[in-house]
Amino acid sequence: MRRRPHIVVVGIDTLRPDHLGCYGYRRPTSPGLDALAAQSVVFDAFCAAGIPTTPAFTTLLTGLHPLVHQVVTHPARHRMGPRIASLPQLAQDAGYHTAACDNLVVQGSGRGSWFARGFEQYSGFVYTPFGDQSARITDAALSLAADASDAPGDDPLLLFVHYWDPHTPYGPRPPYDTLHYEPGSGPFDLAEVRALSPGYYDAFLADMRLRHPDDYAYVLAQYDGEISQVDAQVTRLVEGLTSFGLWDDTVFVVLSDHGECFGEGDFHFDHHGLYDAVTRTVLMMRVPGLPPGRRGALVSHEDLLPTLCDLGGIPLPAYPLTGTSLRPVLTDPAAPGREHVLSVESTRQASVSVRTPDHKLVQPVTALADGTPLPDFYGRPRRPDPLVFDLRADPGETRDLSGETPELTECLQALLEHERSRLLAYHGGPDPLLTQGLGLPFERFLARVLARAPAGR
Repeated sequence: MRRRPHIVVVGIDTLRPDHLGCYGYRRPTSPGLDALAAQSVVFDAFCAAGIPTTPAFTTLLTGLHPLVHQVVTHPARHRMGPRIASLPQLAQDAGYHTAACDNLVVQGSGRGSWFARGFEQYSGFVYTPFGDQSARITDAALSLAADASDAPGDDPLLLFVHYWDPHTPYGPRPPYDTLHYEPGSGPFDLAEVRALSPGYYDAFLADMRLRHPDDYAYVLAQYDGEISQVDAQVTRLVEGLTSFGLWDDTVFVVLSDHGECFGEGDFHFDHHGLYDAVTRTVLMMRVPGLPPGRRGALVSHEDLLPTLCDLGGIPLPAYPLTGTSLRPVLTDPAAPGREHVLSVESTRQASVSVRTPDHKLVQPVTALADGTPLPDFYGRPRRPDPLVFDLRADPGETRDLSGETPELTECLQALLEHERSRLLAYHGGPDPLLTQGLGLPFERFLARVLARAPAGR
């Protein structure tokens, strides 16, 4: 391997690990990613410290917890300060050529401007479903990689590629739209889902332009179809890097920012609630010279930046990070991970959770510091009661144990508050969960969906 490897980071938005063959899914959604996993170290418990997209990618690219960088909503209600450096800035300072195909800069009317920091080339796009955008993103990424392979000198490449398949509204192109459809095989009756919030789900599902709008299995097949669609594009990207002579010297990372709910917590086709369906994410790292394998250690989005800096010989920033390098876990299957991960959300509802390898506590945040109520996902008043799950016995998080296990609940609550206080001490300011408000509260999100839903549906 060359003295310093190329680094390619592929972010696949909304990709739930257990819908990939390499994570045990029964449908053949991901032949390309499965083949890549066979060359990679695959992490089974890579957890988001903040959801959804904007907080998650800010953490992935800074090595800082959302309570530290303070970007806790999507779109961002807080602009990340200039003192905080991102991976491309650090890489550029270390002599990397830095490039991206991404749309995070334009999210929320440009309120994610920090995502462009440090990129010498930035191929931006506006997310548009129902088309061939993932193919065009791959075309752009391959063009950037070709430029780097032809450039004089020996500067390594850092390339960030962000795909939005399989984010809603699901709408894969043929043949992917019917590739995984088994009529009537869905886990829920779609009429019961609509009854949870009729105005919301009627508009949300209409926005997807479904050919079978009354079959849950068809909606699920659209999600899986988009996974297969983007899987083909990741395969094209790998083939292109190989043809350019870059692959043998490339650390190639595939990850997701969050997953997707299909019934967890009575959420459907969305990504909120801090259930593992959302916070447990994909991470596979193909590192030249490193044997492939599985890792069960609990790790966090915070750990990506220090890991890539470690592998790429990139100096870390002078200030302390909340993430740590995963090199020990990469090289030793028995190496321990984290004892716990603290996760936050403040977009459609506000919550904070603490997850250990065995248990999780989710604590709703029901009001801002000034007393302003914070509703739940469906715009309803929210109860403050915590949820407690035994992840070993109940990996689907279907049974709340908070009332049955008061000692465990108290212990997890104390751990949550200790970690929350420790992280807030990094900047010494107020808790952003209690000051910023929701990024997309129910009424505003519903109005947006109604505005774009097809007429007459």
